[in-house]
Parts: sequence; structure tokens; C-alpha cells
Amino acid sequence: MLYINEPCIVVGKHQNLLAEINLRFVNEQNIKLARRISGGGTVYQDPNNLNFSFIRNCKNLDQINFTRFTLPILESLINIGLKVKFSDRNDLIINNQKVSGNAMHIYKSRVLSHGTLLFNSNLNQLSGSLRNNSSNYTDKSIKSVKSEVANISNYLAAPKTIVEFTKDIFYHVVDHSKLLNPFLSPITSYEALLIEQVSKDKFATWDWIFGYSPKYIFKNNIKIFDLAIPFELSIERGIILTAHFHAEEKKYPIYSHAFKIIANTKHDFDAISQILNNDPLINSSVNFNLSEFCYNLF
Repeated sequence: MLYINEPCIVVGKHQNLLAEINLRFVNEQNIKLARRISGGGTVYQDPNNLNFSFIRNCKNLDQINFTRFTLPILESLINIGLKVKFSDRNDLIINNQKVSGNAMHIYKSRVLSHGTLLFNSNLNQLSGSLRNNSSNYTDKSIKSVKSEVANISNYLAAPKTIVEFTKDIFYHVVDHSKLLNPFLSPITSYEALLIEQVSKDKFATWDWIFGYSPKYIFKNNIKIFDLAIPFELSIERGIILTAHFHAEEKKYPIYSHAFKIIANTKHDFDAISQILNNDPLINSSVNFNLSEFCYNLF
């Protein structure tokens, strides 16, 4: 299957989503967030990124490897004149720059192997949406490995549209891949309903996208005038279990109060903003910048 998504960030199943993204940038650019069932690192996708998936049954475990499943894609890229190869991390690279990342999910004998193809994506959006430093987060999640990336379109001898590129990939795989017994078939209306239902029930829920992150500790500082006052949040299943503000309550009553009322709340920008915005004491304070306070919590 080949498919394209609207601008979004997709994290691996075992990642801490908030530790991977630049939340302020994501909110400002209205970039959607998702979590997949496969492992691996975080990827940015947009309408100029092409995704591919291979799904098949494998009787033997030795049939399951990234090279076997991704080889038809590599051969397709070579076929259009690109000097592409596998990296030691199972990515596809051109001139030591990553153009494709891969991930895999296995259920019994059923295998899903899928990846991205950066064709002409907005690399400024990509770099801006991903967090450069996650040291504020302490957890046991899988961390993304930063790589230098590039667009495939930069290496083409002649310009192509994403539609032309998609056709090149698809028909080469159909014609040459031994992995597939291909056929062309659109998604039926009934299948579309099933897809929407499973999305609604699981993949579009807050509990899956945010709450599935492993438990973690978040530490940062709140700047009050010229001072940086430390605080610590303990989060499990996306819920703030404890919120410790390391300062005397009588010196900073508004901030102490704010940390008290966010305990037992989702570690979620909108949820925290709503609670604070609805609090009379917070609203009466002229020096409390609600938006900046909330972003400091991420």
C-alpha cells in the first residue's frame, strides 16, 4: 500500500510523545499527532511524503527482516536513477542523508513492515516540530535517533510530481517484487467505515496518543522575575500524579496554587490551560502569564 498523510507527527508505540515534539511549534502550526502500533522513532509527514506498507504472513521468523521487506522500495528508487542504499540502521540513505525510515509490527505470523519516503517534504516544518533536547524528561521510553535528512526530489535528474513519483514506485514494485501477488483495488465504502471506527475507538483517542506513553518525570524551571524556580511533575498514563513546586508557598502563592490544582489532571496543554483559566485566583493575578506557564510544563 502507498498512501499520503496531512501534516502530522507519528511516534513509535513505545515512545513518550511529549518528549519527542516541540509542543509550541506543533500547536502554532496545527500539526496533528498520532501513535502507531509499530516501534521505532518519531517521523514527520506531510502531503509531499510518501508512505509505504507491506503486510503479509510469514511462517518462519528468518523471513522477517527490514531488508527483505524494504528491498522492493530500494530497487524502485534505483530504477529511477537514485544512488540509494541501506544504512546500518535499516534506513534508506542517499549521500549519507536519510530519505526513508522503517518500522515493523508482528502479530503471530502476520507482519506489517512500513516506512516513509521524504519526496519533497517541508524540512523546516520537520525540524521545527521535533524536540532537539528531551533532557527534561526522565523515562524508559524508546528515544529517536537524530539523523541528517534530505528530500528525494533533490537527487532526481529531472523534476517529478509526488503523483508521478508514487506511480513509479507502485508499478515497479508490482512488476518486480517477489513479495507480492499484487492487485489494484480501491478501499470500499464498508472498509472505510471499519477504518473510521477503529480510528475512533483507539487510534484517535487521547488515551492512545498521549496516555500510552510510559510513566515519566518532567523537571523544569519557572522564571519569576529574575529567578528560576525548579519544579517536578510525576506522570503516569498521561495523568499528573504529583506536582512539586520547590519554593516557599508564601513567597509565590499564585504559582504554588497553580501547581496544586493541576495535580490529577491530564498532562495536556489544553486540559491544564482550561483548569487554570477557570480558576478565580489565577484570573485575578495580573502578573501570571497563563500561556507561558503552561508551555513551561512541557
